Amino acid sequence: MSGTRSRRQSTRGVATASPTTAVAGCSSAHWRQAYVASDTGDTSGVQSTSLGLPDESRFTTSLAMSEDQPLLAVGSGSHETNMFFVQSLDDQLDVKASFASKFPIYALALHGNLLLAGTDRSTSVLYRVDRARLLGYSEADAGSEDGPLVRCVGTFKSKAARSVDVAAPGSHAPTRRVSCVDFAGDAFLACVGGVVSVWDAARSQQQQPQPLRVERVSAQPLTRAAWSPHGGATLVAASGVDGGAAIVDLRRRGRAVAWRAATAAGANDAAWSPLVPHWLATAGEDGAVRVWDLRYATTTPAMTVRHATSAGVPRRVAWSPTHVDLISVGTSDRAWRLHSLRDTLSPVVADCRAADDVGAVVSACAKGSTFYTLSACGDLFAHRLTPQALSLAAVHRYGDSGDSVLSRAESAVYARDIRGAADAVLSQPLSSDAATTRALCDLFAAKPRLAAAAAEWTLPTTLPRASLTDSAATAADSESTDAAARRAMAGDLQRLGYGLPPDFPLDATAARHPAVLQALERLNTASLRSALDDLVAQSEGSEDAGSGSSPPWKAAADRAQQIVQCVTADPTLLDARLLRAVVKLVLPNDCIAGLTLGLGICQAYLAHQRRGPASAVSCGDLDGLVHVLLFPTVFDADSANDSAMAAGTTTRAVGAPDAHAVRERIRECLDACPDVVFEMVRLEISIQDAVLKGGEQAHVAEAIVQTMKEHAQTVATLLDSRQPQLPPVQIHALYPTTTTISASAVRLYLNSLVPMRAYDEYLVNSQWWRVAPLSHASTGEGRVVGSDMGWPSSYPLARMINRQTATLVVPRFARQLDVVRAAVAKEPLSLEPRLYRDTLLKIARINILMRCDQALTFTIPPPSSQSADGTVAGPKSVTTSISESLLVDAFDEIGNAFLMLLEALARHASHRDAHKRAAAEALPLHESLAKLVEHQSVSITAGRKPHVASVTKYLRKLEHYANA
Repeated sequence: MSGTRSRRQSTRGVATASPTTAVAGCSSAHWRQAYVASDTGDTSGVQSTSLGLPDESRFTTSLAMSEDQPLLAVGSGSHETNMFFVQSLDDQLDVKASFASKFPIYALALHGNLLLAGTDRSTSVLYRVDRARLLGYSEADAGSEDGPLVRCVGTFKSKAARSVDVAAPGSHAPTRRVSCVDFAGDAFLACVGGVVSVWDAARSQQQQPQPLRVERVSAQPLTRAAWSPHGGATLVAASGVDGGAAIVDLRRRGRAVAWRAATAAGANDAAWSPLVPHWLATAGEDGAVRVWDLRYATTTPAMTVRHATSAGVPRRVAWSPTHVDLISVGTSDRAWRLHSLRDTLSPVVADCRAADDVGAVVSACAKGSTFYTLSACGDLFAHRLTPQALSLAAVHRYGDSGDSVLSRAESAVYARDIRGAADAVLSQPLSSDAATTRALCDLFAAKPRLAAAAAEWTLPTTLPRASLTDSAATAADSESTDAAARRAMAGDLQRLGYGLPPDFPLDATAARHPAVLQALERLNTASLRSALDDLVAQSEGSEDAGSGSSPPWKAAADRAQQIVQCVTADPTLLDARLLRAVVKLVLPNDCIAGLTLGLGICQAYLAHQRRGPASAVSCGDLDGLVHVLLFPTVFDADSANDSAMAAGTTTRAVGAPDAHAVRERIRECLDACPDVVFEMVRLEISIQDAVLKGGEQAHVAEAIVQTMKEHAQTVATLLDSRQPQLPPVQIHALYPTTTTISASAVRLYLNSLVPMRAYDEYLVNSQWWRVAPLSHASTGEGRVVGSDMGWPSSYPLARMINRQTATLVVPRFARQLDVVRAAVAKEPLSLEPRLYRDTLLKIARINILMRCDQALTFTIPPPSSQSADGTVAGPKSVTTSISESLLVDAFDEIGNAFLMLLEALARHASHRDAHKRAAAEALPLHESLAKLVEHQSVSITAGRKPHVASVTKYLRKLEHYANA
């Protein structure tokens, strides 16, 4: 770079807190530096680096910063070398190239590889910059080595006011100087005088490009015009020498000024907050920086920032891109200060010099924790805030005791040291105090980008008015609006200034640092636990508790996925009792959601238990949860609360255990075969889903029966594959009613069999609820009962099943047998083959699958009635039964009659395919009986062998017709 002289200072801390310390080479600033260091700010945590431009180019005017590269562009009013490109890396500033533009430069803007320069000829010049070559990157475009680093691609001429030698009183002389330029995507604006022109950079190839929009904002020259970083190319903020600040809404037709505020002193700069879309700061000639809330048509700012002792005038303002409450100011007395907006005193967080020579700050910008300032005498400074400076200025909402986890985390988060904050959270277990947990969760809470919710704020519909002619009512309204704006900004600072800023990349930070991810998981769990505790407490309180947008059970159901994820990650973080209470809260209101949530928790526990002895949890801990999911279980007291003996001669009195005893039984089942128990929960979901879907009764019954049979097959597979220890309950895979402890599922299954006339299925499944176990006997199914209480006949549910069997199923089945036998005796050939097959298969199933001869004998106690003298009167007990001999005789009679029917069909002379018809009627029964005998050949008991032999003999007779 020819003709330039660079001067770089090494990175250094600015003066310490000693009042007697002088700034080297700057004795005139000693009083200010000493005062600030001792009373109003911290400077030891700010690292400043400076770069001086060559003397012949020190009439510097503008500074532009690249959004995605460590590149700065500096403009000068010199007619010689007046464009500089500076690379900023950590603690050093390096001039990479310099150029001489044809005209002096008074404004600059960078967007991608486009550089826009404003001149003193009403012209904006657009350049294309080869940033890769400029910064020395290896991925420079191929073939670009021979091209220029900076190439002019277009010029845009704004309409300027006519020049005059003497301005009118009270007015500034018209100028042709482009005072400011700014990009918004491919669109850019250029300001000349009080007029803002909007252009499209894509039209740079046109010979005389025309502006898209021209707006006269003020009759006086504008000092600054800037696009809103939140709304695209729609809103422009402008400040002028007349002290006014205005918002131009380019979506409007005609007059586009949508908001305006006026002050007595001129405004040197205007800057949008990068984090809060409705905040605008202006720098006034009276030494004050004003912050406006654009949602209100106010005559006074929502907040005013003013240094207590400095006489310097704010020339430029730059918001912190990482902190909502920090704003920096470059002044006319070559100072740069960082102010906090958290209180009315506007304390100084940092105070540094911004020029090595005499000259005001003419430009300021910020990226991350680094603030850049440019003085009129050519001094470029980079002020980097260290975590030390930020942590000392941290917001401590819950006290500033440095020893607490919360205080250390607050300081680290404010310094944007998320890794340090995570280490503080992980350094010790979280307190059981709900307030501390909520505070830490608020501290780490991710806030969405406010611009994404543009509907949350709008510009006021009317412009503010403040004049001597206003009425008292108008003045009162204005004061009320001003007070509302101040309250709104205070609320925004309280909400947005604590913890992480809006749109902070927390997920990306957690992905880079495992400690951050671990801390977030712990906080999410703690927050979830606290929220669930509150929901449970609300549900247990009064009816009004928890009233709001959604009831407690709905809020708990909405967190189902989060609960399951938390338990899957670490089941020790949520207590099993709390999980049971949450599921119990959801179940009565949304059965499927509650069951699904419970099943997810159970599966997470099972996955952890299978990891081996190192697992910190056991499925047995979920006994209370399973009790809630499958309530009422077969162990619970019958809802009828009938103290009578269970119906049947071989059954015993039913004892109803309390909840503790029931859960002990469930825990034994969980310890023995947890996967089978959790399969019972899945069955409950399927059955309840079928019931809730509704439809015709027959279809619902068929769905329930099919679901129960599929469940029994799944249980059989689980028992055979895992070989668990013997559970203390009867589980017979061939009898679905024994494969679940849900009394509701058992009842629905048995009740569904009745309308389907599947009496045989009902009777063989309900037999376990009627017979007492034989002493020291095997069940014949390979699953030996561990105790007498393991027999279903000892459960309270047996009372209901036995009464229904005795009063409904047995009489209906007996009636069916009587009708068929009577028809057989009268006219065997009058019955349809289907009726023969159905009756024979039912009898065969009962004969073979029944394990006790007396299982179909019942004594029904009638309802008792009490007379006036207190004696009990009424009919005597009635005994109903289907004897084994009756079933044997019925099978022989009906079976022989069916063979006669088949013979008649086979010998039918008028039918050409008589033998095929007979085979078609015989084959279904043959296949069903053969499968029944085959499945029972291994587990058959001695008492059932004669029946198997009888059916086998009948199969040989039937085979003659089935194979014809």
